[in-house]
Amino acid sequence: MRDDAKSMLPVWDDQMEALKGVADELLATWRPDGATESETQDMTKLALSILACGYLCHVYTDTRRPAFMPLWNFACNQGGPDPDYVYLQTEIDGNGTYEITGRRGTNRFVEITQSAPGMMKSLKGTERAMRFQAITHELDDLTIAGDGAFRVVLSAERPDDHDGDWWQLNREAGRLLMRKCACDWNNEIDAQVAINRLDDPGEDMSPAEIARRFSDMGDWIKGMITFDMELVRYYEEHHGINVLTRSQWIQQGGGLATKQAYYDGIHRIADDEALVVEFPVPDPCRYWQILVADDRFATVDWVNRQSSLNDVQARLDPDGWFRGVVSKRDPGVHNWLDKADWPWGILQARFYQADSYPEATVTKVPVADVLQYLPAGTSLVTLGEREAQLRHRRTGAQLRRIW
Repeated sequence: MRDDAKSMLPVWDDQMEALKGVADELLATWRPDGATESETQDMTKLALSILACGYLCHVYTDTRRPAFMPLWNFACNQGGPDPDYVYLQTEIDGNGTYEITGRRGTNRFVEITQSAPGMMKSLKGTERAMRFQAITHELDDLTIAGDGAFRVVLSAERPDDHDGDWWQLNREAGRLLMRKCACDWNNEIDAQVAINRLDDPGEDMSPAEIARRFSDMGDWIKGMITFDMELVRYYEEHHGINVLTRSQWIQQGGGLATKQAYYDGIHRIADDEALVVEFPVPDPCRYWQILVADDRFATVDWVNRQSSLNDVQARLDPDGWFRGVVSKRDPGVHNWLDKADWPWGILQARFYQADSYPEATVTKVPVADVLQYLPAGTSLVTLGEREAQLRHRRTGAQLRRIW
């Protein structure tokens, strides 16, 4: 019982009580036959991380006082985050007027997508988001000053007194998703971006609104993690095992797929096996990347493992093809994709602003025989070179501006 009988709003213990059972429900979906102790703790950790991003993106800010907050990253690892992207999100009111300002930096590109309102739900509950005609803009479409500064106004109608850069705002939009892409993690400078609402200065969030948003956290956690577990199983059913094919689901996703093509498949191999992945890299192609994720669509720890490669990190063969190896054991090749201990999960690639979309081949082989399936001259690494490669990678991941 509350000491203050006059209070009708949930207090901390009430909110914690409402979160009970969230991880158990997720575990029942993920491991219906029972989870190991390690899997239980890993799911608990994942749920906690999604709670953290829920606080930042849904409880802390609102449409009147927006701010781009961290959504997915190496600490909040859900939805198969591209390790080259920094994902940030803010809630908006499609009928409002906003300005976005900042400095461009040297990222490969920075996109801002207008998305439908509401939280993620199960894969079956995304009809509204799929119908929503997401609009994606890019900072490079703006007037960039010599010092990298930019300013753009977002509104449903261009303000009469504004003659600068303007992006039309969909009145049904409820969120802005920003993706900052860097391929040379150690040297590219992330863009600095701020957002303000011009037609409403906002006010402190009311106690009732804070409580309401906090009360959404159970559904936020379950919706985000369940959605991606269902998506993995969709790919298992519709794409197949140990393949990499053009995505049959995400290409329907409007703003997510207007500029880049996604390829997805399931990797499922034993510890002494490997997958040799091959595809010709389109030319031109503004950006490409490949990653491995677990069966919840959490990208394998890309800070401490080489679980992804991009067009700067990978080594192409002289014929312009990428050839990489997915395995648990290090095969000694430069283009190794470390799947860690996960027995199965997602293999994903993407090609951004390419003039063509290649077919990829995936071949399962004994990891000890990998070099027999790769061309002569394949780039190899020594143990010392791998250690240096991973240390360079770990440093670069920490230098990214994820806040």
